[in-house]
Amino acid sequence: RHALPRIRQLLPGVATCIVGAEPPASIRDLAAEDFIVTGHVPEVAPYFTACRVSISPLRYGAGVKGKVNLAMSYGVPVVATTPSVEGMHLTADENVLIADTAEDFAAAIARVYRDEALWHRLAEGGRANIRAHFSREVARAALTALLKRAGGRATAQTATSPMINAVGK
Repeated sequence: RHALPRIRQLLPGVATCIVGAEPPASIRDLAAEDFIVTGHVPEVAPYFTACRVSISPLRYGAGVKGKVNLAMSYGVPVVATTPSVEGMHLTADENVLIADTAEDFAAAIARVYRDEALWHRLAEGGRANIRAHFSREVARAALTALLKRAGGRATAQTATSPMINAVGK
């Protein structure tokens, strides 16, 4: 309600697409030609490959935000609020733009949308953050170390085996 009118002013004709199961009525009621509310989609890849900027306007939250990481894994720059990036190892203006007021959020979206150099820097910074903190290799190393500390005989194969849930049975 607060950022969308400003986004429309700054980026006339640019559509905002909200993807996700069971959006609340307050979001569905905003649907318009330039504000598309999809609800559940069977595959998100087409949305990420077609969009220029991903937004995460969370007002509260905890832990890693999967949608932020997913956008970054596709190389899509992210504009997010502070709660959206807490615990995510992200740095403002390197791999994400952070804005907490409606005015600043809209301005950040327009900034990355229009600034090609910034867009590329954030896209690469986001991919680098995924590689450094959330990749399969990082998960494999963490699981291996955890299993070794627990007294198991973990190997890289054990940490990636589909039978990992059977360890200890």
